[in-house]
Order: sequence, then C-alpha cells, then structure tokens
Amino acid sequence: MPKGLKPVRRKLATGEVRVYWYHRASGLRLEHDPRTAAGLLEIAALDDRAKALESAQKAATGSLAHLWTAYTGSPEWAALKPRTRSDYKAVRDWIGAAAESAQVRRIDTAKVVALRDKAFKAKGRRFSTYVVQVLRMLFGWGKLRGWIAENPATGVPALRRPTGARVVNRAWTPAEVAAFAEAAPPQLLVPFALGLFAGLRQGDALIITWKAYDGAFLRWIAGKNGEDCIAPVTGPLRTVLEEARERRGRTLQIAVTSTGTAWTASGFRASFFKLVRSLTAAGKLAPGCTFHGLRHTIASSARNDGESDSRVAAAIGDRSPAMAQIYGRNADRHGAQAAILEAAQKRFANIDWKQQPRPISGKRKNA
Repeated sequence: MPKGLKPVRRKLATGEVRVYWYHRASGLRLEHDPRTAAGLLEIAALDDRAKALESAQKAATGSLAHLWTAYTGSPEWAALKPRTRSDYKAVRDWIGAAAESAQVRRIDTAKVVALRDKAFKAKGRRFSTYVVQVLRMLFGWGKLRGWIAENPATGVPALRRPTGARVVNRAWTPAEVAAFAEAAPPQLLVPFALGLFAGLRQGDALIITWKAYDGAFLRWIAGKNGEDCIAPVTGPLRTVLEEARERRGRTLQIAVTSTGTAWTASGFRASFFKLVRSLTAAGKLAPGCTFHGLRHTIASSARNDGESDSRVAAAIGDRSPAMAQIYGRNADRHGAQAAILEAAQKRFANIDWKQQPRPISGKRKNA
C-alpha cells in the first residue's frame, strides 16, 4: 500500500462496511482503489499538487532557511561541484539559526549590507565578499520561483581592499622560483612543478595520477570548474616528472610524500609553507609567495608576452568572465595551453631541476 494514505471505515445503510482512502497531504479522498494502476496515478498527481501548494506557501511566508532547503533540492544544486557545494554550505552554516527567523520577503538591501559587514568583522574581507555572492545567487534563484520580487543582494558592493594591503597570491619572480627549486625536496618539488609549469591548482596537483601522463602531455579535469585541461610536458617539467616516475614504486598519485603516501591537503600546506617561511626568513623569498601564486606567475608572464586574456584563462583552466568570449576561447583552448605552458616551461629551463633527497622536518606522514 502506498504511503501517505489514511483509511476511513464507514458503515453503509445496508450494513456493509466500506473503506475510503484519503490522501493525507491534500486531505482529498481517492476516487480509485490505491492498489490499482489508476489509484497509483491519482496518488502521484495528489503528491505533486501537495508539493506545489507547500512550495507556494513557503514562498509566501518562507524563511531564508526554507529557501536554502528548496535550493539544495533543485537541479541547479545537483549540477554543482562538491567543492562549490561545500563552499556554499559554509556560508549557510555561518548564518546559522538566524536563517530560521529571517523572512525572505522582508530581507532588503540594507540587511544584506549588514550581513556583509558582520561577516567582515567575523572572518575578514574575502569571506564577506563570498557571503554577498552566495546570497545574490540564492535570491536570484528564489526570484525566478516567486519567493521574492527583487533580489536584495544585487548591487551590494564588495568591501575594497585597504590601500597598501599585501597582495595575496602574487606572481613569483624568477629568483624566487630558483630559490625554492634549489631548496625543495622531491616531495615538494613535484607539486610545485605541476603548479608552475602546468597551472594545476593545489587540489588537482595533489590528486592527479600517473594515468594523466603519457610522456608528452598531462591531461586532467579541473576539480574546481570541470574544465578539461592539457599541458605539454617539456624541459624542466619533463625532468621533474621523469625522475618522479623512476622512483614511483606503486604510487597512484604523481605527487606523494617522502614515504610514498598520498598527500593530505593540510599536510602539504604545512610542509610547503614551512619551507616558504624558512626561505622568506633567509631573504630568498619576498613575503606573499603562495602555491596559488604559481598560476599568477604563468598568467603574468603570458600577458607580458602579449597573450590575450581569453587565451591565458584557457591555458590555466579558468572560465572566461565574459560569456561572449566562451566559444572563441574554446576554439583554440588546447592551442593556447600548449603555447603558453610550453613557454612557461622554457622560461625556467636554466634552473637546476635535478632532484636530490632533501628531507624536511615535520610529521613523518606528511614529510
């Protein structure tokens, strides 16, 4: 028997007892026996009707929490990458119980600005900007479905970076690249080379496997946006990868710890920034060197060589911000990757990329 039904027994004038079935969510009585095909179709139609009514009621009096729940059950949510879902959920978790009482139709621009400022005080400028972006997306989704007449997050500006503040994720200089390559042990040099010469983000650099490398090219799908990427393997990148392949053993990942195990994100960051801090203290690196800055190194050098923004974005696996450029970018995507990344590999070919075991201190499992 299908769920969501309520049986009501009634005694007829003839003395016969008849059972009538009621659909609980809508309160309507079924016209057909629920165990028949016609009854099942009727129940399905009543289920849809009840859901539509519930959605309309929530849209009229729904809270921000209701809107979020509706969004997470949508096809748009299902299409998101796991990392994006996690980032969105971090904003929802930060808003917390306040979302239960905040009525969507009563949220205006001033309330969004107040939430942005609260996020800034709690977690900084970058997170405050992301809060506005997530709310703008969420309200835009709700507007299309009748939850709200206007998007209150539209036009809310991000807080400006303070004048003189340190630039995050800046490009590395040739001297800084040489200093890191000289000091880094193989377990750090391999992911460093993947970031510098192939433009891999840290997450992708730590999980890419040997199946992605055929001796001439690296091929992978970017974890952040699902873009298919390809990088030629020449010069110093080839030197690093071939040496890593000789000592790979049974490892699946290209980048592994000194004990041959897969890196954890936190373990890699701890080891990477420990070396960065040491080289910075020694005056060999200037402040601001990050792993993500390696992608900036590729981009800034390519722009200096006269490459267009769309080709640079294609080369490092980014999506162009202008939708009108997407088709033009995709048309020569792999050509751009080949040209720009091969140029990046040649740019640092004069550095000694031969790897010597140079153990770093720290926890053994992430050493």
